[in-house]
Amino acid sequence: MKRLDKIPFFFIVGRPRSGTTLLRSLFDAHPNVQIPIECKFILDLYPKYGRKKHWGHKDILEFYDDLLKQLRFDTWTISHEKLRRDLLKCAGDSPYSRICKVVYYNYQSFFPKDKMLMFGDKNPGYTIYTRRLHEVFPGSKFIHIVRDYRDNYVSVKDVDFELPIPSMVAYKWRLFYRSFERFRKEYPDLCRVIRYEDLTADPERETMELCRFLGIDYYPEVLNYYKKKDEILKVYPKEFITRYHANLGNQVNQSRVEIWKNKLTRMEIVLADIGAGKTSETAGYQRQYRGANPLFHLMASPGILIAITLAFLTRIVDTFPYKARMAILNRGPLVVTKTFLRIFNPKKYREIRDRMK
Repeated sequence: MKRLDKIPFFFIVGRPRSGTTLLRSLFDAHPNVQIPIECKFILDLYPKYGRKKHWGHKDILEFYDDLLKQLRFDTWTISHEKLRRDLLKCAGDSPYSRICKVVYYNYQSFFPKDKMLMFGDKNPGYTIYTRRLHEVFPGSKFIHIVRDYRDNYVSVKDVDFELPIPSMVAYKWRLFYRSFERFRKEYPDLCRVIRYEDLTADPERETMELCRFLGIDYYPEVLNYYKKKDEILKVYPKEFITRYHANLGNQVNQSRVEIWKNKLTRMEIVLADIGAGKTSETAGYQRQYRGANPLFHLMASPGILIAITLAFLTRIVDTFPYKARMAILNRGPLVVTKTFLRIFNPKKYREIRDRMK
């Protein structure tokens, strides 16, 4: 398994509902890239195993058991028995990065693979942890996909990913963007920023540029990723695909660009513009509202305060022991969202509750 050490890693990051899944689908169709469905076990298991250099059989089996408990790992098409055997081959002196790569190596893609040249991972939550990922995988590359914060809010609201508060979602967009920009200034050669709007306008050119950045050949057939939908539906529930990856069976298109113009009210746009602030222009998006109306800013402040508080609590939770941290991360966001909806949007709460029965 030491041969896996030579295979480089890259990460796709960005806000949820910004096109990270689209990029992951494009690279999943690449014959030389292994990029599983998102499961942020690298970060979640890092506090417990990240600095381990020597692994006994007991350590490997404990890691394996913890891995199986990770959120969304059950969605991976993978032979658990083969994974277990391959992990046990790493007993002895092995860096955490090698252990992780064994897991990625065992993932079974729906697309045929030739020589494995890169491992990839897509996860919005990684955006604020780029330095830690760089520590685990030195030299790894990062692709940050950015989407108009107002379209992002519409999409987030449609799938109940976060609290439906425009200023909060836009401010989190701002925090994510700034966090990655700080990392990019420090490691410019390892980072590439792409806009969702540019990717959907010219997917071939943008994907070709990303392949060049990663140092791999471009294959036009990656744009045919959508033709695997029927095979994927045989494995995953249709409701899961329809709700979270509705465009999986569609070609890259611009149907979701500037949807905010018809989907948001004037006040929602104002609150989102306040939340994004001047960072919107830095990222290439023009605000409609740039005023200083005290009432509007007062209305935006609760959402912004929630975003700041959540960012602060995330840093605090990162210091907790492994079990406590995982319990909070796996259940906390869902509990907060359901509580908010139960109070402020009972109809939506009942819809979610009925779907989960």
